[in-house]
Amino acid sequence: MGARGVVQSMSGNRAARYGVSCGMPFKKSCARLLLLAAACFGLAISASAQIIHASGPLPSFEVATIKPASPQPLPSSASPAEVRISNVTVRNLVEQAYGVPWTSAENERVLGGPAWLDANHYDIVARIPGDLAEAQQKLSRDEQKRQISLMLQSLLAERFHLKVHFETKVLTVYALVVARPKPGLVESTRHFESSESSESSAQANDVAIRLPSKPEDLRHGILVLYNGQMAEMTARQASMDDLARWFAGYSEVGGRPVVNETGLSGLYDFSLRWMRQSLAGTSPGGLLDAADAPPLFTALPEQLGLRLKSDKAPVEVILIDRADPPTDN
Repeated sequence: MGARGVVQSMSGNRAARYGVSCGMPFKKSCARLLLLAAACFGLAISASAQIIHASGPLPSFEVATIKPASPQPLPSSASPAEVRISNVTVRNLVEQAYGVPWTSAENERVLGGPAWLDANHYDIVARIPGDLAEAQQKLSRDEQKRQISLMLQSLLAERFHLKVHFETKVLTVYALVVARPKPGLVESTRHFESSESSESSAQANDVAIRLPSKPEDLRHGILVLYNGQMAEMTARQASMDDLARWFAGYSEVGGRPVVNETGLSGLYDFSLRWMRQSLAGTSPGGLLDAADAPPLFTALPEQLGLRLKSDKAPVEVILIDRADPPTDN
C-alpha cells in the first residue's frame, strides 16, 4: 500500500482485515473475526500454539445469517453485540473458531474436508445475546476472547454440522526467544480505560468500534502501520504471547506456527521498525538495501533483543470429519 494505513491491530489471529492490504495470500485475508471481536470488547488476543477447546456447553449467537458472499463484499465490522464477516471460507471460519493463526500449506493445521470448504465464500452476520454481551464485561480479556471463539464453534456445529477430531503433528515452527541477556523491552506502567466503561459507551451509541489508526490512540495491544515497504509496530501493554500471535499471522514467517519461549511474563510498551521483504526472494538471513530500517529478522534482535528461532515442535492440528453446506437462515 502506497499510502500510510492500518494493517493490523490489537495483536491478532488473522487480520480482517478491513479492506486494507496485509501482504498475505487472498485465501487467508478474507476475515479476522477475532481481531474484530477484540476491537468490540477492548481485548487483546493472547497467543500460544494451543487450540481452543470447550470445557463445557458451548455458548451460541442469538441469531446468525449466512449467505453466499456478495460479488462486491463490504469490509468486515463489529459492534459490541454483532459481528459481520465478509467473504469467509469455512476453513477460515474453523481456524477462527479454534484460534489457529494463518499457516502455509506445509504447516496447515486444519486438515481434510471437502473441496468446497476452500472454494465457497460466505457473508455472515451474527448477533450476540444481550445477557451474554453484558456478562462478558465482567470476564477477563482472555476469557472474553475465548467466549467469542466458542460461539463460532457452536455456529459451525449448528449450521455447518461440523465434526472434527484432534491430533498432534511435528511441524516446523518459529520459537520467539530472548536474543541477549537484557532484552530491549520496558515493562508497561500504563493504565487504560476499563473495558466495561468503553463497552457500555459503545452499546449506548450502537455503533461499530473502529480500530485505532494512530499509535497514540492505541490503549492495549499491537498496531502495525505500513508506509510503502516500511512497517512500524507500536505495542501498548502487550505480552510476549501477543507478539508471538501477531508473528504467527504475518506473511514473512512463512505461515509457521510461532510459540513464545521467551520466559517473559510481563506486559510491555515497545516499538519495532522494519522493511518488508518478499518471502519468495529473501531468506530470514538476507538483507534488503534500505537506509530507513532493516528486515524483520534483523530488526527484532537489534531493537527488542528478541529473535525468531527455527525449530521443530509437536503442534495440535484439527482434522475435519464432516462438514455440510450451511442450513437455511
